[in-house]
Amino acid sequence: MAKSTLFDRLSQELEVFGKKAQAALDEGKLQIELMRVRRKRDHAARDLGLLIYKRERGSEIEARRTDALLLKLDGLEAELARLASQVDEARRQRPTRSAGGQPSGQPAGEPTQASGAPAGPGGESPQPSGEPTQPAAGASA
Repeated sequence: MAKSTLFDRLSQELEVFGKKAQAALDEGKLQIELMRVRRKRDHAARDLGLLIYKRERGSEIEARRTDALLLKLDGLEAELARLASQVDEARRQRPTRSAGGQPSGQPAGEPTQASGAPAGPGGESPQPSGEPTQPAAGASA
């Protein structure tokens, strides 16, 4: 019976780990896509800036090119907004606790502080909260 519960717990932990890993991969893909679209937007903005510069310096430019770049920038801005909301949604849906109720990244059975940092030996916090640190011997305060 003890082996069964151990394997069940291990299975649950592996399932949670798998979900976290998949969520991280999905969010990473979205971040890469977001960077790609930002780069495209930056290139289009640069091209538009060059056209405006040429126009202001007296060169003849086609109004269609300016309009096309403005439309392209509008589309890229809309895509950026869509991707940003998808990244936010992915972050909200990412599992943050394991099946054991411990915060993610925290080994089971290890005491934690209110800040989430591991406690020192014996369960006390490495730096007591609310108390200033003592200067080293011979140092002026």
